[in-house]
Amino acid sequence: MKTLVTTGYETLLRLDEANQDYFLERWSIRMEDAGYLQHTTAKRVDCLVALKEFLQPVLADIESGRVPAEFSELLHRDSGWERFLIESSRRHRTRGITFDMFLGCFKTFIYSLLDVIEAMDVEYARKVDARRLIRLYGDAIEVLYLQDWIRIFPEFSDGRLDDMNRLLTLEKCRFENILNATSDLILVVDGGGLVVNINAAVKAVMDEKQALKRPVWEVLSLEGGSVEELLRYYPVGITCELAPFGESSIYKMQVNPLKSVSLASDQYIFVLTNMTTQAMQRQTLEGIVDEKTEALRKEKAQLEEMNITLRNVLKSVGREHEEHASNLAAKVNTLVLPSLERIESENDPAIRKGYVTVVKDQLTRLLPRDSGGMPLLLKLTQMEMKVCQFIQSGHSNKDIADLLTLSVETIQTHRKSIRRKLGLHGRSANLYAHLNTMGLQDQMGS
Repeated sequence: MKTLVTTGYETLLRLDEANQDYFLERWSIRMEDAGYLQHTTAKRVDCLVALKEFLQPVLADIESGRVPAEFSELLHRDSGWERFLIESSRRHRTRGITFDMFLGCFKTFIYSLLDVIEAMDVEYARKVDARRLIRLYGDAIEVLYLQDWIRIFPEFSDGRLDDMNRLLTLEKCRFENILNATSDLILVVDGGGLVVNINAAVKAVMDEKQALKRPVWEVLSLEGGSVEELLRYYPVGITCELAPFGESSIYKMQVNPLKSVSLASDQYIFVLTNMTTQAMQRQTLEGIVDEKTEALRKEKAQLEEMNITLRNVLKSVGREHEEHASNLAAKVNTLVLPSLERIESENDPAIRKGYVTVVKDQLTRLLPRDSGGMPLLLKLTQMEMKVCQFIQSGHSNKDIADLLTLSVETIQTHRKSIRRKLGLHGRSANLYAHLNTMGLQDQMGS
C-alpha cells in the first residue's frame, strides 16, 4: 500500500455526465467490434450502474490514500469491494452467458473506460497514472471473476438453467401480452428501416404480410426512403398526426429508439395512437369557430353600415335644425320684434292691446300645428309642458319623477300622451330629438 503524493489519480474524479455518454458510445463500438453487442440485453441504465460500481472502490481508495501498488493486494481484501461486480457476473451466468463471453465483455468495458481517460484534457503523465490504476483494479476483478466462476459453476445444474430459461420465457410472454393488449399500434423497426415485429393492434388493421419485412415508410405511407431521411421528417420523440390507412382514421405517431434503453439494439419503436374522434371533434369546433367568426364579420359590416347611415341621418337632422332655427330667427326679427318695439313706444292702451294681440297671433303662427290648424303645443297640459321641458333637458323618467314628486309610471303616462298629441308614432320617432327640433324652450320663453 502506498500513500498518494502527486499522481494523476484525481483525473478519475473528473468523470461527469459528458464522459459517461462518451463511455457508453465507446463501449457500444467495442462490443460490436468484438461481436458481443448482438447478444447482450444490457440497458443504458445498467451500464451506467456498472461503471459507477466499478469506479466507487477506486475513487474511495484515491480519496483515502490507500491505492495498492499491486493487484494482489486487492485479491486479499475482505472489504467486499468487489461484491456488486461478482453478483453481476452470477446474474449473467444464470442467463446462459458463457465465461469467455462475459470476460470478453468486461475487457471491452475496461478498454472503453481507458478510451475516456485518453480523451480527457489533462496532462499525459496523469493519464498514465489513471490508466495504470484502471488496469490494476480490472486485473484483480478478472481473477476474482474466474475464482467465483470455478467455485460456483458446479452448483448450476441443467435443471436450474431450465428454470431460468422458463422464467425468461414467461417474462417474454408477459411483455408480449401487454403489447398485444394495448389499442395502440406498435411496430418494431430495425436499423435498416424494415418492420421486424408488430402487435395485435397492427394485425387488426392490416395483413401481417403487408407489414413484416417491409420498409416502415412504405407500410405507413411516410416521407423518406431511409431511416436517416425518415427521422428528418419525423424526429425522435416528436408527435405528429397522419392517416396511414386512409383519411377515415387519423393517428398520432411517435418514434422512439430502443438504443436509449438497450445499448445492443439499433431498432426503433413506432407507436400510433388512434385519435380519429378527437380530430373530428377538433374539426367540428374549428367549423363552429369559423362560422361564429364569419357571423361576427358580417355583423361588424352591418354595424359599420348602420353607423354610416346614422351619421348621415344626424347630419341631416342637424341641418334641418339649423334651417328651422334660422327661419324662426328670421320670423321673430321680421314679425315679432317690430311689434314689441311699437308696444314699447305706444302710450295708448287700446293700441298697445291691439299690438299684443298681433304679437300673440304671430307667435302662435310660429308653432307647429296639427291637421286642424291648431298649434300642437297648445294641446299640452301645464304638467305635460313641464315634462317636455325636463325631457328636452335630457332628464330620465326617474329624474323627472323625483323632481316633480310623481311616480315613474305617471311620467311614462305623460310621455305617451305628449307623443300622441304631437303626432309621434313608432319607436323611430324620438321625443327628445323632436322637442329640440321644435325649439320648445324658445317657444315657451323660458
